[in-house]
Amino acid sequence: MSAPSQLLLLLLLLLVMMVTSANANPHNRYPQMLEVSARPWLYTLQQQYPSQNVTQLRDIPRQELVRLRQQGFDVVWLMGVWALGDYGLQYDRTNPNLRAHYEEVLPGYSLDDVIGSPYAITEYAVNPSLGTEADLAHFRTLLHDVGLSLMLDFVPNHSACDCAWTTQHPEYYVKANQVEGPYDSARYLSNGVAFGWAGWGDSWQDTAQFNYWQPDFVQAMTETLMTVASAADYIRCDMAFLALNDQIEAVWGEHMRFWNDTRPRTEFWASAIATVKRKYPTVQFLAEVYNPWQHTLQELGFDFTYDKELYDHLGDGNLGNLEGYIRGTPLAFHQHSAHFVSNHDEQRAATYFGSNMRADGAAMASMTLPGMRFYWMGQRDGYFNQIDVHLRRAKPEPAHPGVAQFYNIFTALLARPIFHEGEWQLREVINSDNSWRLLAWEWTLKLQKVLCVVNYSSERGFGRVTLPTVGLGGNVTLTELISNQTYTRPRKVVAGEGLGCLVDAWSMQMFEYKS
Repeated sequence: MSAPSQLLLLLLLLLVMMVTSANANPHNRYPQMLEVSARPWLYTLQQQYPSQNVTQLRDIPRQELVRLRQQGFDVVWLMGVWALGDYGLQYDRTNPNLRAHYEEVLPGYSLDDVIGSPYAITEYAVNPSLGTEADLAHFRTLLHDVGLSLMLDFVPNHSACDCAWTTQHPEYYVKANQVEGPYDSARYLSNGVAFGWAGWGDSWQDTAQFNYWQPDFVQAMTETLMTVASAADYIRCDMAFLALNDQIEAVWGEHMRFWNDTRPRTEFWASAIATVKRKYPTVQFLAEVYNPWQHTLQELGFDFTYDKELYDHLGDGNLGNLEGYIRGTPLAFHQHSAHFVSNHDEQRAATYFGSNMRADGAAMASMTLPGMRFYWMGQRDGYFNQIDVHLRRAKPEPAHPGVAQFYNIFTALLARPIFHEGEWQLREVINSDNSWRLLAWEWTLKLQKVLCVVNYSSERGFGRVTLPTVGLGGNVTLTELISNQTYTRPRKVVAGEGLGCLVDAWSMQMFEYKS
């Protein structure tokens, strides 16, 4: 090969490397993740693109993914991609309580609207209504091409009642603590296998409860988790705390002892996550978990855990308790938490917080903390009507343009490197009778700083925030990123007396400057 040809080949290789590097999405430290319910999303896209026949994953227009990336998202959680059975769908379509609920949330619904719970899984194969494994791989490649990562579900607590394991491997399931039937039909299948249950409320009668004290099952479930990891960049683990030995003891201890099942010396999650990461070291895990199990799951290897406590404090609206929680929580816990103001299990943010204005304020307070930023399909439209997980659509309502305008600015700002690679530190708000309304923290990346001042209250608040690292000589230029207004202040003043911040109700200011 001639020297010019070698040079040309080298240049081409360098170009390919540059393009690959630009398109690849190495895990951000604190990613912005969007949850979309797969089948309702496709149903919506069918309405938006009537001429394109968007019925399966392979049909999703590339420009939809480009738009998500441009909005600042790093991860798409494609919720509900796995295969479901006839048992669960029939249950969801005939259960009187569910049908009454459907009529309440979607008046005039049809049976076609009832698509079955995505958490009653028969096997970890792609739901045929969405396509094939090849279609899912193609979708993941499209995500990667535009700089997005893929999150998929793993449901550790239970399977569908018509999962093949219920007949091929009944030993994989918790059994009634009696030798033979008849069994309580509210708690057990006809063969004595227990319905899925969390230890409170009613059993989930479309699911069968797994037995983590059965060694062969643990091996089989670890292999299943490996299957999910082979297809995903992130894995969201449903009700992950229910697989902890202490939780199993509390809920199913009598059943286990009846059948002489022995408590393992180790936790499933510690061994399973370690096994996955040996083969897929970049895969990250998100746990759905509630108090008091968050710290335990982080210690067992979860990269992120739900921060339901923060969500509850934002809902209660007591600023003293909210500030106390943020200040009193170790930084490492914040860093490994997933902060949200809505998801498929909770109410719409506008409904829960009572207005879109307050919901946006809650997003400002939570998403500017370190950790995963977790958004839900329809959140940026300001919807009040939730999509029930059994249904393909919600009650129609108009979008609220002001909310979308807010998120267009907000999520784009949070896509900046400082909010992923930077260091976070609390700041004090002082010198005002109503400074108690304001919360403040600062992000630092090398010489770049962004001060976040949040007013999570119903009235305007004023306070001063000292900037101890700004220096003392000359002036400092501060740009408020949301309004794009620029201010010049003496460094000595903002370092001593503080920067005066007048912040409207349910709002925030973000000041960028250099130290």
